[in-house]
Amino acid sequence: MLVINKQDIHQLIDMASCIDIMRQAMVQVSQGKTRLPLRWGLQMPNQDLMGMMPGYLADPECFGLKIVNMMQANRGGVNSSHLGCMMLFEAEHGKPLALLDAGEITAMRTAAASAMATDLLARKNASRLAIVGSGEQAISHIHAICKVRDIDSVHVWFRHPEKAQGFIEQFPSDLWPPIVAHHRVEECLKGADIVCTVSAAQQAIVFEPMLEAGMHLNVVGSSIKEHQELDFQALLHCRYFVDYFESANHQAGELIHAREQRLIGEDYVQGEIGQLIGGEIEGRHKASDITVYRSLGVAAQDLAMAHYLYQQARQQGLGSSVDFL
Repeated sequence: MLVINKQDIHQLIDMASCIDIMRQAMVQVSQGKTRLPLRWGLQMPNQDLMGMMPGYLADPECFGLKIVNMMQANRGGVNSSHLGCMMLFEAEHGKPLALLDAGEITAMRTAAASAMATDLLARKNASRLAIVGSGEQAISHIHAICKVRDIDSVHVWFRHPEKAQGFIEQFPSDLWPPIVAHHRVEECLKGADIVCTVSAAQQAIVFEPMLEAGMHLNVVGSSIKEHQELDFQALLHCRYFVDYFESANHQAGELIHAREQRLIGEDYVQGEIGQLIGGEIEGRHKASDITVYRSLGVAAQDLAMAHYLYQQARQQGLGSSVDFL
């Protein structure tokens, strides 16, 4: 069994490769070639959470379990907001193949999935990027979105303005488009072509009046039905796509709330992103459409990336080998 840490992952995969892996994984999701139980978790008395995502993937055939711990004490500190392990098994005998850094896999694959959806749904000339949130996913999303569109400015909303300078310094001006800090969400979104919501908000922070014709939104940060970043009333004006019907129906807070209020019907969702990749459904109809990709994340993404990392580690002699059996 190989143990593959964060440093190994950085050497084994780049963002462009990860985006391509996400495309392949999401097609399999929509083709029914996966087994994806809903994520579930253990909530500690202090509201910290251990989340668990098991799954099976047909190609390459494997199965596994990702365990990610979301700890309040890590917010704004040196530790990742998502710490944990990804366990990868081969499908014939169930032998463990690898133990990987789940935090780094989650950061990369989530941003790569947003970039994949952006490439499919955003206008081709989209150039202004807005990021609602300033944590790890904000950084990963800037890296990912810049791979699929020619971005000329990035606008970031900071809940805590004192963090802006340190964030901006991670993107040297000679290598990246200018990063502009905002302290109000509506200012951050004004004029944006692409919006990524990657906050820890429990209640809506993006509302219908903030949306502009032609926008594409990747709604990422809220992953349980009790939380929502996008106000449910905004859904009336959007073409709304999901990563996986089952998880969206049970865990996308704004979708569930809009249905409960009878604002939308059961047929509101346009389809899964894998169906769009496969040409089964249409994406953006016209330049003025507002499109949404609702990203909850699925184990198929983790498995596809983990298996790629395992294969690359074996070929390149990276990772630490453990005689486990």
